Amino acid sequence: MVNRIEMQKEQALNAIQKGDFDKSITASKEIVLIILTQDWCPQWQALRTWLYDSTDVKIDIDVYELVYNTTDYFEEFRKFKEEQLGNSEIPYLRFYRNGALIEETNYISKDRFMEIIGQ
Repeated sequence: MVNRIEMQKEQALNAIQKGDFDKSITASKEIVLIILTQDWCPQWQALRTWLYDSTDVKIDIDVYELVYNTTDYFEEFRKFKEEQLGNSEIPYLRFYRNGALIEETNYISKDRFMEIIGQ
């Protein structure tokens, strides 16, 4: 089951301050996906059409979503994402297993998503 969670401002600002996302996010389930995106992105729109309706996912995963261009800390977060995390493309996906980063990618197919989460 895919659990959609909107990343909160405090969580995003904490990541900026500490240079990475807190274990309370990255280890909230065995498999965690963090999606950093902007609302106008066509790849994000396509990804969203199947990600949250995926009945094929048999394990319980948390998906933290941050649509950062709609926030009041857009420039600060964009700089963090591009300079600290090293990714200027959107959407930017970070997969974690037991709190450890296992994969970074941008747009992804459903088949590749299932492969990464072990399904």
